[in-house]
Amino acid sequence: MIIPLITYPYLIRVLGSELYGIVITAQIVASYCSVIVDFGFKSVSARHVSIYRDDRQMLSEIMSSILVTRLILWGGAFVIFLGVIYGVDSYRQHFWLFLFSYGLTFNELLFPQFFFQGIERMKSIVVINILIRSIFIILIFIFVTEKKDYIFVPLFSSIGYFIGGIVSLYIIVKKYHISFVKPDIVKMKYYVKDALPIVYTDVICTVKDKLSYIFIGQLIGMSEVTIYDLGAKLVRILAKPSGIIATVLFPKIAKKKDIKLFNQGLLISLGVTLFLVLGTNLFLDYIVRFFMNESIDLLPIRLFLIVPVVLAVSGFIASNLMIALGYNKYILYSIIVTTIGYCSSLAIFYYMDYMTVTSMVLVALIAYLAEFVYRLLKSNKIIKNERKVK
Repeated sequence: MIIPLITYPYLIRVLGSELYGIVITAQIVASYCSVIVDFGFKSVSARHVSIYRDDRQMLSEIMSSILVTRLILWGGAFVIFLGVIYGVDSYRQHFWLFLFSYGLTFNELLFPQFFFQGIERMKSIVVINILIRSIFIILIFIFVTEKKDYIFVPLFSSIGYFIGGIVSLYIIVKKYHISFVKPDIVKMKYYVKDALPIVYTDVICTVKDKLSYIFIGQLIGMSEVTIYDLGAKLVRILAKPSGIIATVLFPKIAKKKDIKLFNQGLLISLGVTLFLVLGTNLFLDYIVRFFMNESIDLLPIRLFLIVPVVLAVSGFIASNLMIALGYNKYILYSIIVTTIGYCSSLAIFYYMDYMTVTSMVLVALIAYLAEFVYRLLKSNKIIKNERKVK
């Protein structure tokens, strides 16, 4: 949560808003590949691990199938990524920046968050990863001292993700005695099919969320990308506690189908997020001055800060009700609703010739609200169904 904000003001000062906007763009393009590599396993596979947590043979099969599938996807995504770099002239001019940015996908390829989440043993692995990544973040402060050093930003982050992933896999093998087995094609197909609704959702969601960066960079300016990015970073940080609560409660809700625990977690998630958002709004002027080192219009960021409150409810419903209880299809449907809201509002603002950072934030907010309404309505239906079954 803290690491991106530690480096943000420093990189803005050293690289400048324009060049930092290009660095962000490279990360955005790589993030599309990250979605392909993960293939929804991060969200779905924790349920399988939770169910078979005491069966070492099944856990080995699950881990092996997912790792091999991810490796195949990683190689295919890399070929596509190179094609995009060579196909876009402005990307080709910063070839090494984009190439090193692809290393950010090591997090999805190697780090098996779903395994530790499923067995409810997150503490040690999180500490190790934070330590490793923090070391490489410190290297950014040491070696990125002028504009020409900008390619070190993705390089050090990528190395940190790679080492963190390798250490995580080592712990799984040594501490939990999980071994690599030759994956069965039928089983691999099963896990892929199970994750399909989620990967469709992730692809649509990522394209929608990251497309705003591309529009701002092309139609408004690269320096405005940094303003939008600051708002997005604050949203991710403020939404993180509710995500942590959801992650902690997911295995128990998935295993026991505990609706009461879901309701309690939802209320806690909403309460914590509201407190954090109100506090951030109160000190927003000082926060922005610290990171941007200049005065800007705070309206876009204040509007952006509504999003964590919406996500505290809709995100919790998605992970701890829809996915946990096996209603994966509703996730995809909700994203279709979100995309319709995003595209229609974007078209309206474009037609009105009102393309600013504020309008792009409004587009994102409308999309999240459409998603929120759909998931809230479906959650009532799911809860009624589950109570009938019991």
